[in-house]
Amino acid sequence: MTDILVAGETLVDLLPGAGETLRDVDGFTHRPGGAPANVAVGLSRLGSAPAFWTRLGDDPFGDFLRETLDGEGVPDALSRRIGGNTTLAVVSPPGVDGRRFRFYGSRDVTFGFEPDAVPTDALASVSWVHLGGVALTHPAGRTAMRELAAAADERGCTVSFDVNYRPDLVPEGERDAVIDAIRAILADADVAFASDEDVAATGISSHEGEELARDLLEFGPHTAVVTLGSAGAIAASSAAAPWGETTARHGGFSVEAVDATGAGDAFTSGLIARLVAWADGAAGRADPVVGDPAGTPSGLGDALAFANATAALSVRDRGGMTALPDRESVETFVAERQSR
Repeated sequence: MTDILVAGETLVDLLPGAGETLRDVDGFTHRPGGAPANVAVGLSRLGSAPAFWTRLGDDPFGDFLRETLDGEGVPDALSRRIGGNTTLAVVSPPGVDGRRFRFYGSRDVTFGFEPDAVPTDALASVSWVHLGGVALTHPAGRTAMRELAAAADERGCTVSFDVNYRPDLVPEGERDAVIDAIRAILADADVAFASDEDVAATGISSHEGEELARDLLEFGPHTAVVTLGSAGAIAASSAAAPWGETTARHGGFSVEAVDATGAGDAFTSGLIARLVAWADGAAGRADPVVGDPAGTPSGLGDALAFANATAALSVRDRGGMTALPDRESVETFVAERQSR
């Protein structure tokens, strides 16, 4: 039995070969991707394989993705095969300004989660539910994800939400509906993940860093985490959080980066895995997570360090999903860095 349910898209990332722009690259390599799929696989590699509600096309890319998830130990009970083509996310070459991803294929297949298929029965066996924000760009996906978040909150599950706003996927005239859905899910969420860039594009806050984290708490979560790229991450929590009211920072780890495509998803999987372990320890179900060296009187600082280590290891190879590290690698990496 798993403690975690992840919901959201699985798609194919097309990574560019040599070339300064997409126009002149010498070809592409396909890799499994999709932020929630990366989080699900990341959790599995960290020893916490989740249930995963997702949609896969019935094309060869859909076969490839299902085989990948099977190989990673992610159960298929909540996976649905849909008639149509898998969405492709074409990644821009490193150093290119502007859009990092361009999406091709059927939005309906990958993002059109049906409200009448929301896996509410699965909530009885999980304690944590994580949702990604990209599915909110589809009308059906918006409704389905809002219903799942509300049902999970009502059942007493910890709900985490990655804003992950992609304006280029929002159809003409639907921006307000997407922003409303983000606000609604934040109201039901306990833990929010975001970057300065994500939130700036939504217009729900004009702040960055710690001020942004504090703004996100006002929408309803008890904990807000803002990722800062190579500068690490910052988290703020209210008195309602299991780890109490605090602010925790971690400056990240310096590594030689090859591909940062899935670094944020690696971070998310690491943080969720660590906070679930902390909660289990606090409830006497496992050894509690040790607090961070700086003395934060909770598991939040330690969780940020673990999450940043997970992200750091993920950028040392190509592919958002294929480069995700296992738990032993992360723990060894953290121990080595702390001993220096």
